[in-house]
Amino acid sequence: MNSHDGTDPDTELQTLRNIAVHRPVIEQAKGMVMLICSCDDPTAFTLLREISQRTNTKLHDVSAVVVAIGSNTTTELNDEVVQAVLAEARAAGLSGLFADKGSAVSDRP
Repeated sequence: MNSHDGTDPDTELQTLRNIAVHRPVIEQAKGMVMLICSCDDPTAFTLLREISQRTNTKLHDVSAVVVAIGSNTTTELNDEVVQAVLAEARAAGLSGLFADKGSAVSDRP
């Protein structure tokens, strides 16, 4: 056990691996939000986090939708999740990024 917080070292290692895997898409999404909203890094992160909380969707999945829409690519998330994230993103002021693109993002190749 970790003497600082009682976390098992294997659990802590897995948590760090998950962070490393998901960080790039979160950083990409933050950059897109910063560009669209003309805001700083903490504000963009807060906006993504709030969308995540309101849709009960993991932050990295919200970020994947933002990146997919912004880069005109697809995501493997189910359409219900994508539509919920898009609705919240539009409500949060990201409509410029998401205008008329909602259906293509969940299409699978």
